[in-house]
Amino acid sequence: MSTVAEIEAAIEKLPSTELGELLAWLEEYKAMTGASDALFAMYDEEEQKRAEG
Repeated sequence: MSTVAEIEAAIEKLPSTELGELLAWLEEYKAMTGASDALFAMYDEEEQKRAEG
């Protein structure tokens, strides 16, 4: 069994309160990684400008 399949099976067994906690954590994680991606993109743009300029 793959890890993803194991995770999916475990999620299906969660009580609704724990599922809500998981969903909240995933949203927070998504926001945090999105912010990191945006920050790295800004750094990349600045490095490109300096290299061109």
